[in-house]
Amino acid sequence: MIFDIDAHFEPGNDWLDPYPALRAKLPKFHPAITAVEGVAGDLLRQVPDEDRPSLEELLPPGLAVLFGQEKADEAARRAEFEGKNQREVADAAARVKWLDAQGIDVQNVICLAGFGFELAIGDRDLPLLQEITATCNDWLATTCEEAPGRLLPVAGLVYQDLDWAIAELTKMRGRGSRIFLIPGYPVGGYPPCHPHWDRLWSAATDLGMTPMLHVGLERMDFDPGWANLGTDTTKLRYFSSSFGHVGAQMLVNSFIFNGVFERHPKLTVLLAELGTGWLPYIYRDIDGRIAPSSELFLGKYDLPLKPSEYLARNVKGTPLSWSRDQPVLQTMADLPDEMLVFSSDFPHFEGFTDPMGYYREQLAPLDERTRERFFGGTMLDVYARMGDPIAPPR
Repeated sequence: MIFDIDAHFEPGNDWLDPYPALRAKLPKFHPAITAVEGVAGDLLRQVPDEDRPSLEELLPPGLAVLFGQEKADEAARRAEFEGKNQREVADAAARVKWLDAQGIDVQNVICLAGFGFELAIGDRDLPLLQEITATCNDWLATTCEEAPGRLLPVAGLVYQDLDWAIAELTKMRGRGSRIFLIPGYPVGGYPPCHPHWDRLWSAATDLGMTPMLHVGLERMDFDPGWANLGTDTTKLRYFSSSFGHVGAQMLVNSFIFNGVFERHPKLTVLLAELGTGWLPYIYRDIDGRIAPSSELFLGKYDLPLKPSEYLARNVKGTPLSWSRDQPVLQTMADLPDEMLVFSSDFPHFEGFTDPMGYYREQLAPLDERTRERFFGGTMLDVYARMGDPIAPPR
């Protein structure tokens, strides 16, 4: 079975059409705020509002392409991104037709539309954030139910109240979800590796669900001095986005060394759109943190497995075609078996319109079993180990 862990329905604010009462409560904000946050938010969060460049200066130059808005002088530029809009009407029947053409059996689908409102509202109104998140989850689940068993909704959560988060996670598991999005940063003063979060990780494994750290949620903080680049926001974007995987490294390290994977051995953390080329370095380097010389500074390591063994057992990453994942065969060769798994990221511009064609070519030198594990076998085993296997769709 071919199991795609990361794809999207991102319909702008169209998802709110069935919920006029909620729409009336929501603030207006530019939809590109999520792009600004994902590219340079790690820098901007620490810069006083009065010192920040304007939103117009910060907006990525390719918004017309990203959001599928045609302009007369962009037809040629758009051709490279045909079929890869960031904003696309959510159509389950059309998506299943595409899955059938690709030969993909099951696809996990993310909607980050609710996250945009979280950025706009902040922590000022937790009940409203929870309502937005739960409603967006319901919209996504209802849309995916039009293709039962083929499209699985990825649950979004807010974590200021873990009782609410666990209740929402349980609700979404009942609606078919097998993956939920997590933050790579502290919430309410508690980082995700703190025992405060343990009941969430226990609930996840009891429900047979896997947490995913996705690009844009891996928040890393930098000194605001780095943002002092005058009005050249292009340099700001390039500087910040080059560090997109650092938050993922911090999360993985914190889960290992703070014993999360020891306390929850069946927990598997998925890394999506965060690059995989850095994983071999971490795998080679991480056991050095428990060498005798390191203990002089870090104290004695008292967990039963080596850090590299937790990394191999409890972390999976999914590559794309961009430079940080190349060459994919070398990355796979430098990692333990079955650390890399398949995703399409369809229909986003950084993803694939023909993922199966791409990977069949890239992975052709590998044996059939290794390819099968990459395309789905590894992830199916993850869920089977939690006692809640995924059955092939009918």
